[in-house]
Amino acid sequence: MTMRKHNKILLAVQAALIAGALPALAQEQKQAEEKQAEVEVVEVKGFRGSVQKSLNIKRLSSTIVDAISAEDIGKFPDQTVADAMSRITGVQVEKTDGESDKVSIRGTAPHLNLTLLNGQNVASATASTSILTPSRGFNYSLLPAEVVETLEVHKSAQAKVDEGSIGGTVIVKTRKPLSTDKNYLVLSARDAYQESSGEHSPLLSGFYSWKNEDSNFGLNVGAVYKDNSIRRDRLNTAGFVEAQVDGKTLYAPSEVRASRYESDKDLNTFTATFEYAATDNLKLTFNNMLSKVDVSNKQVANGAYVVGSVNDITNAQVVGDTIVSGQVQANDADVNWAKEVLYSAGSHDGSYETKVHDLHLEYRGDNFTWTTQLGHTRAEGDIQDDQVEFQSSALVGFDLSGGQVHYDLPDDLTPAGYGGLYTHRNLISNAQKESYIQTDVNWLLDSEWLRSVDFGVKYRDHNKTSGLYKVVWHPNDVGAMTLADFTDGSLVDDFMGEGREQSDLYQFRYASWDQWTATTAPLREYDHMQYGFDLTEKTTSAYVQGNFAFDKLSGNLGVRYARTDQRSEGVDFWMKYTWDPASWVWVPVIVERDYSDVLPSLNLNYQLDDDVIIRFAAAKVMSRPDYDLLTSRRGYRKSAWSNPKNPGFQGNPYLDPYRAAQYDISAEYYFTKSSILSLAFFYKDISTYIDEQYFPVMLPDDEGNVDEYNLKTPVNSNGGVNQGIEVNIQHDFDNGFGVLANYTYADADMDEEGKELPNNSKDTYNATAYYEKGDISVRLSYNYRGSYYAGVVGDMRWYQKGYGQLDANLSYNLNDNITLLLQGVNLSDSKQEADVGDGNRPYFINHYGRRLFAGVQMKF
Repeated sequence: MTMRKHNKILLAVQAALIAGALPALAQEQKQAEEKQAEVEVVEVKGFRGSVQKSLNIKRLSSTIVDAISAEDIGKFPDQTVADAMSRITGVQVEKTDGESDKVSIRGTAPHLNLTLLNGQNVASATASTSILTPSRGFNYSLLPAEVVETLEVHKSAQAKVDEGSIGGTVIVKTRKPLSTDKNYLVLSARDAYQESSGEHSPLLSGFYSWKNEDSNFGLNVGAVYKDNSIRRDRLNTAGFVEAQVDGKTLYAPSEVRASRYESDKDLNTFTATFEYAATDNLKLTFNNMLSKVDVSNKQVANGAYVVGSVNDITNAQVVGDTIVSGQVQANDADVNWAKEVLYSAGSHDGSYETKVHDLHLEYRGDNFTWTTQLGHTRAEGDIQDDQVEFQSSALVGFDLSGGQVHYDLPDDLTPAGYGGLYTHRNLISNAQKESYIQTDVNWLLDSEWLRSVDFGVKYRDHNKTSGLYKVVWHPNDVGAMTLADFTDGSLVDDFMGEGREQSDLYQFRYASWDQWTATTAPLREYDHMQYGFDLTEKTTSAYVQGNFAFDKLSGNLGVRYARTDQRSEGVDFWMKYTWDPASWVWVPVIVERDYSDVLPSLNLNYQLDDDVIIRFAAAKVMSRPDYDLLTSRRGYRKSAWSNPKNPGFQGNPYLDPYRAAQYDISAEYYFTKSSILSLAFFYKDISTYIDEQYFPVMLPDDEGNVDEYNLKTPVNSNGGVNQGIEVNIQHDFDNGFGVLANYTYADADMDEEGKELPNNSKDTYNATAYYEKGDISVRLSYNYRGSYYAGVVGDMRWYQKGYGQLDANLSYNLNDNITLLLQGVNLSDSKQEADVGDGNRPYFINHYGRRLFAGVQMKF
């Protein structure tokens, strides 16, 4: 018997013994409502009050939970909900465009976590080319911090909460009008300044809550406008491939490049909640959200092909098995895709919007509470992705020593020396929608130990689609162009925030490009069905959960059943080795299947004394595969020179979900009403994970000839163990000063040798020191996330390096109604860096720079 199986059996026996002993321990116990009264009710004011409220949520929870409370709209010292969550123990954030938008919990990838708004899923779309690999990960940029009242990170599972998470479940709650002061109004206006671009942009928010004299009907409305203008400078390679030098096989960068990316993203989010207490027993709540984002991104890049050249690398300097510097001689032959110098420009313009409509009915009887929730959420996104590339032949040099990225181009190379190479336009669309209905009952029991039973059912109808329409211009038209047609020769300035100009990184005249595309007929236009799919999931779930309490022991024991009916629509196509899709053969494919999961869960809480709580949890959990992995599409083509030979790809609609058994134990010591010292251990036994592998398959071409093709295919593979510890301390010194600090260690050991768990940082920590007294509030925060395996580039793994960032927040109350705000984000001017498995193989270095926010908040 393996150690892992032994541990699982031991824990199961322990849980069964505890559950079986409960009836024998039955004695008189107060009702659950009285337990809430035992904790001192505090009047929440300011950041210190918000910390106290968050600790009360954690202390009173029946599961292992961490929470953040926004005492006032705009009190978050963050720009997104993901920013706020970065202060929670065990939570790791990923940043896109300099802003946190994805969350990992306890070392699990973002798509393996679940985020619920007021208990329900929110559809999300994007105006990004990332739609070509659509993920279940939630887009946190949809939710500005201003529209949130509290957020809870549930790290242990319970039967009455939706399935779909291996890492944790985030529940975001918005304000309700009947529990908010009447005629409550908050207005906020800030100016955002990005140091690297010198751009100023506005952030405006407002929130109003009203209720009638009888306090049985109310409404609130919120609005946020956010103009997020950012600039990113990047130095990067495009991965490393084999290169032959003096008869030896070494690794060299395929490209060495510099780029400037500028993005302008306008976010408009509106919320409206109506609440009506029809009787003392019946309450109706109607939540609505509309969020729209308009995006305009532009990028220019310049650099050198290294292995892409037909010439060998000369003057090579080698460290280990990596060529870290050298020269590539000019190639005089007119060979496409093999010249040494490349310039590209791209623009991405689009928008996406999300709608949420949710009706919640609650009826309280003498000994039961019945709720029904039904609603619909929909998201749609579109983007026009334009790309144009130019090339030139010249002597180039590169240097990656010390983990930096540098290249040299000849001084006499001018824009006229770059000839047109390739251009395309991708029109990408994506949509997601879900309709749901659920009903739940909480039944109070007249029992000394089994206090109540929860049971309910839920049905969801979820659909995800995407498509790509492609426009390509004729190579002769492209070849007639030069870069001089689209630039005046000026270079981007202050590159990487270092006050310098990057070699040959020219400004691009996009207006001239738009005119060219409008007056030049394309070579072909077509639906690129390789990127189109339609996936429908209909899930039916039911649960029962018993909630018990005896003396100092309380908790819940339950089971959840979930059935998933899946329909995947795609295509099977044979690609002749030609750029003309008219010669490709497309065959529609539809695959239907279903699977089910039985998910038991146990949560135990033991009140060791008035200030110490011991918690234990065990559960089976699951998370469904990403959408693109489940597609029924397949494509393949003949190619003798590719590696592997005759490559292709296929989705796998028969994939099983990620499944795991997880165990948690924690101790929490509340040594004051706003202070805690806690220690937690978590253990996740992942029984199956999803990888991609090449499979040889015998397939026919359009003429009936059968050959072997190597298809890259997602498959269920062995899992592993992810385990770790969390340490958390918060303390208010009762003199205005306070600290919040935590550390998480997560260690993943996969069953298959050489495998690694994606997105798992071994070390994560953050610390906040604050001072709040009188009218002054000051906070200084530092967040750090260690390195982690992030994916594959080419055939090699790449790793995000450790990243730390210093932020600050200062507010001053002019009077009871007006507060001045000043915030600094990334005051440390930290750069994001990655390498390809070796410090001698840099992948990218991103620089976003510092951001400053200054403004005023008015509260009435």
